[in-house]
Amino acid sequence: MRKIVIGLLTRVSGNVNANEIEGDRIRIKKLVSIDGETYPFVSARAVKRGIREKFVEWGFEVDQFRIGEGEKLADSGDPIKYVDNDLFGYLYIKGNRQRPRVSPISMSPIIAVKHTPIEIDFGGRFPKEIGETNPTPFEIEVADFIGLMKVVITERCGIFTESEKTDQIKKWDEYVKENKVQKETRNKALYVLEDEERIKRVTAFLEILFNEGWAYPRRANYFAMAEHFSAIVYCGEKLYPVWKNFDENYQFTQPNILIEDREKLFGPYNLKIASVLKEDIEKMATWLVTGQWKK
Repeated sequence: MRKIVIGLLTRVSGNVNANEIEGDRIRIKKLVSIDGETYPFVSARAVKRGIREKFVEWGFEVDQFRIGEGEKLADSGDPIKYVDNDLFGYLYIKGNRQRPRVSPISMSPIIAVKHTPIEIDFGGRFPKEIGETNPTPFEIEVADFIGLMKVVITERCGIFTESEKTDQIKKWDEYVKENKVQKETRNKALYVLEDEERIKRVTAFLEILFNEGWAYPRRANYFAMAEHFSAIVYCGEKLYPVWKNFDENYQFTQPNILIEDREKLFGPYNLKIASVLKEDIEKMATWLVTGQWKK
């Protein structure tokens, strides 16, 4: 299976993806090693939320969620209409019936690459009624760190199976009649978007991931944007950990891997001084969908 394997080093500052509240303290998400070292992180779910918002700017429709069991918000389960249901997958639940779509894009959390001290920021909640002046103090755990995110994109983007069908109002066969998706039955029943649409979706994701960035979710209290340092990309059928080695300036170094004729290594890119070339992104997306390198 064709895949794009990505390593991304990016800076995170503040508390952009808070953990639980303990008393008057808002905790930061963090891992603690067996040696007692602290590694703050940002969850992949928080990053995906920011990317979803950017998809709207690209003109895509994203899942507005439906009212599911127990009046709770749930995935709509329409990967043909909603780009995030396609690229990030879903779990459609109705009664005892579940229809999952495993995400064709796998993303790790952004985890600090070295031990990072956690600092305390103080704040206060001030009453809104006239005459009340005493604020309620609270504490926020914050950190400033360089984190590593690993991303793997497979060629399943824009390809759907019968097992992923849901009972939404808009049936997949209706999309076939509208020529928005093709049904293939050679090996097993597959519904496939047009190559142009698949390339468009993968290109948008890569442009947002590398060049445009996203706003982290807690921006009402602490605005923070993605701030990348370096990226490296492998396109092929193997799962090379190209993100393993980087220098003291947080720049990826050339990995010692054997690149065959149908494979390519893009980068390392110094994202502090330049963006990933649009031509490179178009080559990656076109190859992932068609298996051919764009000339």
